[in-house]
Amino acid sequence: MSSAAENPSPGTLWELVRRAAQSRPESIAVRHGDQAVTFAGLRERVLAAARRLPVHTSAPGRTGATADPAGGAGAGTVGLLFENTLECAVAFLAAARAGLRLVPLEPDVGAPQLLALRGQLGPLTLIGHEAKLRALRTGSAGSGGLVSVEELLARPGPGPAPEGPPLPAGPEPDAPFLYLYTSGSTGEPKAAVHSQRNLVHGGENYAHTYGITPADRVLAAVPLLHSFGMVAGLVTALFSGAQLVLPGRFVPARLLRILHDHACTVLVGTPLAYDLLARSAAAPAAGQPAVPGALRLCLSSGAPLPAAVADRFREHCGRDVCEVYGSTEAGVIAAQTSRDHGPAGDGSGPVPGVGRPVRGVRVRLLDEAGRPVPPGATGSLLVRTPAMFSHYLDRPDATAQAFRDGWYVTGDLARTDAEGRLHLVGRKDSFINVGGKKVNPTEVERVLLAHPAVAEAVVWGEAVAGTSEQVRAAVVPRNGLGPAELTAHCRDRLLPHQVPGRIEFVASLPRSALGKVRRAAVARESGP
Repeated sequence: MSSAAENPSPGTLWELVRRAAQSRPESIAVRHGDQAVTFAGLRERVLAAARRLPVHTSAPGRTGATADPAGGAGAGTVGLLFENTLECAVAFLAAARAGLRLVPLEPDVGAPQLLALRGQLGPLTLIGHEAKLRALRTGSAGSGGLVSVEELLARPGPGPAPEGPPLPAGPEPDAPFLYLYTSGSTGEPKAAVHSQRNLVHGGENYAHTYGITPADRVLAAVPLLHSFGMVAGLVTALFSGAQLVLPGRFVPARLLRILHDHACTVLVGTPLAYDLLARSAAAPAAGQPAVPGALRLCLSSGAPLPAAVADRFREHCGRDVCEVYGSTEAGVIAAQTSRDHGPAGDGSGPVPGVGRPVRGVRVRLLDEAGRPVPPGATGSLLVRTPAMFSHYLDRPDATAQAFRDGWYVTGDLARTDAEGRLHLVGRKDSFINVGGKKVNPTEVERVLLAHPAVAEAVVWGEAVAGTSEQVRAAVVPRNGLGPAELTAHCRDRLLPHQVPGRIEFVASLPRSALGKVRRAAVARESGP
C-alpha cells in the first residue's frame, strides 16, 4: 500500500480529510483519552460542524465580514479557544471547510486581549468549550459572538437539523485562511497570513522528510493551535493517513503513559517538554512505564534545543531528538534527521547545527553589503519556502521589511558547513553593543546554562551612557547558587565584554505557549 506522501499534494485541508476518509475510512484518525474517531467519522463531524458555522459567523458576502486587502471580500473570522482535544481538531477543520478565516487563541485569553483582536480583525466569533466561554460572556468586548463547541458538535435530535446556507463547493486553497500571530519573543506580535495550501505543503514536507506513513501514531505534546503542533501534528497526520494522539494538558508522567499505552511512534514536542520528560523518566513514579520501543522519532521545535536537554533525554529515554528549525512566517526551513545523529547508543549525540534545508526550501546567506558568503562564513539568512506567508495583516510596512527581492529575511545569522547543514549563530537584532564590540546573547546564555545550578537563563542588552549597552541576565537558579559564583563562572569562560554586568535571580521566566522565552517581556519586567 503506497503512503499518502507518494500521491499528488491536495490544496486544502478538507481535501486531506476527504482523501483519508476514502482510503482509510475505518482507521483511527484522532484519539484523545477515551475518545477515538475514524477518518470516516472525522469527515462527518467536520462536515456537520462546517454547515452550522455560517449560522454564527459573518460568511463571505455578508454584512460585517472581515476584509483582508490581499484577499478581496473577506470571510467571517473565528477564534479558537482550546487545549489539545478532539474538539479542537474538528473545529479547526470545520472552519477550513466552511471557508472562514481563523485565528488561534491562547486558552487563557482575557477580555483586554479580545478587545485588541477585535479592533484589528473586526467581528470575531469565539469557539470553545462552554465552561471557558461562560467566563468570557460578561467580560468580552467588541462585536462578535460566542459559540460553544458542545452546540457546534451536538448530535442532531428528532426533526430537521439546524444548518446554515449550503456550503461552497470547496474553499480556495490560496485564499487567506490562518492569522498566525508571531510569538512576540523579540517584540510586538504580528499576524502572519497563511493559506490552506501553505499548511498542506508543511505537512507534506514533514511526511517526506521523516517518512511518516499510515502505520505511524503521532503524539502531539504541543498545542495544535500553534504552528508546530498544527503542522507537524495535525496536518502531517492527515496528509499521511497516520493516527493523531492528543494528550490534553501536558503532564510528563501521564504523557509517558500515553506513549506506552498507544504505542506511539512519533513524538512532537518542545525543548521544555523533552526536558520535563527526561527528568520524569530519571526519577520515575511507581508504575510509570519506560519509553516504549515503538517510539522511533522525536521532533523538537518552538525554541532552540539546548544540548544539555538533548543529552539528558538521550540518557534517560534512550532516544535522539531531531531539531526542526522554522518560523511562523516561513514554516519549516531545515530539519535534523537520523543522518545528523551517531549510531543508536554510541553516545555521540547529534552533529551540530539544525540540519539541512528541507525539500523545496532555498536559502541565501548574505553579508552586510548583500553579497553571498562562502560556506563556513556567517551571514544574514534569507529563505524561500513552499509554506511562505503572504503578508502581515494590516502591516504593509512590516511586510515590506520582511522581504528582499522575494526572499524572506529571517533576522537570523547563520552559516553552512561542507555537508550543507545550517548552523544558527543568533538573532541579528538581539546582538548587544558593548563599547563597539558585538555580544551574541545566545553564546552568553549557553555559558550560563552550562552551570549545573542554573535551570533557565535569558540575556539581553541594557542601554547605558551614550550608544553603548551592558549585558544583563535573568536566571532561574537551582538550590544554593549565588551571583558571585555565577559571575566567576562566566569570567572563566567568556571575554571581559561578554560577562553580564548584572545578573538577576528570578523564580520563573515568561514564556510563550510553546515554551519559548519572551526576551522582550523579560527586559520590560526587569526594569532599569
